[in-house]
Amino acid sequence: VGPLGLAARAPAAGARGRAPRPDAPPDERVVEVQALRAEMNQAAAASIRAQLLVGRLQMEDQRIAGVVRELEAVQDDLAANAQARTDAAAKLRTLEEAVLAATNDVREEAVKQLNAAKAAAQQVDRRLQALKRRESALAKELEEDQARWHDINARLENFEQSMTAGERGGPCPPGPPSL
Repeated sequence: VGPLGLAARAPAAGARGRAPRPDAPPDERVVEVQALRAEMNQAAAASIRAQLLVGRLQMEDQRIAGVVRELEAVQDDLAANAQARTDAAAKLRTLEEAVLAATNDVREEAVKQLNAAKAAAQQVDRRLQALKRRESALAKELEEDQARWHDINARLENFEQSMTAGERGGPCPPGPPSL
C-alpha cells in the first residue's frame, strides 16, 4: 500500500475505536466530533504531504531521465569526434608527406591543403575539449540529481513507515493544529 492509501486510511482506523456512544452527554459528543475533525485535518495534511513527495520524486525522475539522455548524446558526439580526430591526424600525416615530396609547382597547393587540414584538426580538438567539459558537467549534474532522488525517496519511505506505525496504534506524524 502506498503512502496515499495509508494517509487515507489513518483517520478511519482511529475513528473506529472512538465512536461516540448514543447515550453520551452532548459535551462528550462535541469533544468526540472535535477529535474526529482533528484526525480528518491530520489525514488531509498527511495526504497532501504524500502527494507533494510523490510529485517531487516524479519530477526528479524526469530530470534524471533528461540528463541521462543528454549525457548519452554527448558521449555519442564524443565518440564521433574522436573518430574524426583520428581521421584528421591520418590526413595530416599524409599531407605532410605530400608537401615534403612535392615539387615546387605543386608544393604551394599542398601547403594550402595542409594548412586547411591543420585548421580542421584544431577545430575538431576544440570540439572534443568542449564535449569533454560538457560530459563532465552532466555527470556531476546526474550525480547530484540522483542524490536528491535518494533523499526524496528516503523521506517518502520514512513518511510511509510513520503512517504504518500510526495505523497500528503507534505514534502518528504530526498534523496541523486542530480547529
